[in-house]
Amino acid sequence: MTCTAWEQERDWATIRPFVYYQLENFVAGDLVAGRDVVDFSAGLGDLSEYVATLGPKSLTATAHHPEVERPERLPDDAAWVAGVGAQDITERLAPDSADLILARMVIQFPTMEHDTVDVDDILSQMSTVLRPGGTVVVSTHAYFDLPGGDTVADDLDGYLLETREEAARLVESDDPIVRRIGEDTLGRVDLVRYLGLPPREGPFGATGFGLKVPMLLQSFFRSGYRVDLVEDLEPFTYPYHLGDRSGDAINALGAEFMERKRQAFTSPEYQDAYRRPAVLRRVLEDLRSLTAVTCVPIVRVVATRPVEGFNEG
Repeated sequence: MTCTAWEQERDWATIRPFVYYQLENFVAGDLVAGRDVVDFSAGLGDLSEYVATLGPKSLTATAHHPEVERPERLPDDAAWVAGVGAQDITERLAPDSADLILARMVIQFPTMEHDTVDVDDILSQMSTVLRPGGTVVVSTHAYFDLPGGDTVADDLDGYLLETREEAARLVESDDPIVRRIGEDTLGRVDLVRYLGLPPREGPFGATGFGLKVPMLLQSFFRSGYRVDLVEDLEPFTYPYHLGDRSGDAINALGAEFMERKRQAFTSPEYQDAYRRPAVLRRVLEDLRSLTAVTCVPIVRVVATRPVEGFNEG
């Protein structure tokens, strides 16, 4: 098995370039150089491929399924450890063995592995693997809901089907604003279905998806971390209408998405938190000129396992 069942079912290698960039903007070289790094749930291996260029002391990539073969993009000198599920982190990775753990777009998915763990447990296990003073970098979909976000969905499939049918009616409207709401809702429903996002309870008890940032931060605090940075990283851009394009055309379009994001997310303007929203807005406009996409926010958290006896005061 060269990739997980999740990736095979979704043709993830084709869709991955469309949805996020998360290379230079996910982890900077000064966090990596000379350190023992773990790429948790490495997927296609593209993040490890990038991290290897930054001079780590060692690099270990993991997969949750025990039979997943080493990704082709994984560098030859990187270690490969399969069978590291969300509940198996401390069983498969040695304590105090890493200076940096990277968890890109994975901690919102423990239910996909049928694991009985939550975000607190994942972060607590990662803290055990980190050396004191070590760093974890996490990214995830921030919480979002669908129009009519006060809905409590006991039947998720039925809720998504009903929402999609209503959105399809909105798309037929003569009002461009209503039509845009319908199109965006169709895209979000398809995004949830495609990724298999588990439902999450919203701040007012309704059904949504992704992780609520306040609760995510509480998970870091409860697991003993010092949170160093929280930021809106980039939009997750899902192409919900690729039409009749051929496979080669889709791959070329995905490569164009990655290049346009690279240019935007490595720009000086992007590095300025106050100017970044304008960069993200322009990126969305640019990508939507290529094909229809819906988007939801991605948040990144950087946190440190404190050195024993550390006192902020």
